[in-house]
Amino acid sequence: MSSSNQRTPFQLDGSHIVVTGGSRGLGRAISTAVAHAGATVTIIARNSKQAETTADELNQQLEHAGMFSPRAYAHPADVGQLGNVDELVNDISARAPITGVVHAAGIQLRKPAVEISPEDFLSVQTVNLHAPYFLSTSIARKQMSEQRVGSHVFIGSLNSSIGLPGISPYVVAKTGLVGAARAFSAEWAAAGIRANVVGPGYFATEMTEDLLANRADEARIMARIPQKKLGDPMDVGNACVYLLSDAASYVTGTLLNVDGGWLGA
Repeated sequence: MSSSNQRTPFQLDGSHIVVTGGSRGLGRAISTAVAHAGATVTIIARNSKQAETTADELNQQLEHAGMFSPRAYAHPADVGQLGNVDELVNDISARAPITGVVHAAGIQLRKPAVEISPEDFLSVQTVNLHAPYFLSTSIARKQMSEQRVGSHVFIGSLNSSIGLPGISPYVVAKTGLVGAARAFSAEWAAAGIRANVVGPGYFATEMTEDLLANRADEARIMARIPQKKLGDPMDVGNACVYLLSDAASYVTGTLLNVDGGWLGA
C-alpha cells in the first residue's frame, strides 16, 4: 500500500498514541493510520519480533513520505499478563505524554456456549475487556494528574450491538467495551478525556481467517453485507484517527460502526 493511500483527512500532529495489538491485523492498520496522521505511535504486542518489524516498516514508510518527526516504537508486552499496568504506562509515558490509546488487542474462542468452561470465559474477558479497562483507567489517571486531555478508543465488533452464535465470551466482552466507554465518558468528560468504541464488521484478518476459509460461511457473510465486500483494515484505522483527533472533540461515549452497512440493513 502506498503512503498516499495511507494518508488520513484528520491530523494527530504532536500526539502520542498507544496501540495495543498494533503489530498485526486491524491493529497494524490502526498503527499505520495513526503514524501517517502525524502521531508518534507506541505499538504494544506480546510478540516482540512482530512489534519491532511493524515499527521498523512504519518508520521506513514515514521517511519515504518525508515525515521524519513522528516515529513508531515497539513495546513488547502481553496485555493479558500485566501485573502492574501503572508501570507500563509510566514506561511508555517517559517517551512522551500519552494523548490517546486504541485497544486493538483481542482473542476469540469459537465454541458453543454450553461447552464454555470458566477458564475459557475468563481468558477471553482478560484480554478483551479487563486489559483495556485497566489500561485506560491507568492512562486516564496519569492524564488527569498532569491535566492533559485525551482520547481512548476501544475496538468492539458487530458483537458490541448484536449476538452472533458460537462466540459467547467474545460477545460478552465486546458488549462490555461499550459499557466501559459510556461509563468513562460520563466520568472523564469534565477532564477533557473522551472514550469511544469503533465497531468493525468483517475484515480479512488472522482472527477471521478460519471462518472465511469456509465457503458456506463466507457466502453467508458476503450476502449479509450491503456493500457486498469485506472492509479494508485502513477503514478502521481512519475511523480511529477521527476519534483520536480534534475533529471529534465533541464526540464521546458513542459506538461508531465500520461494517459496510451490516447493522443498518
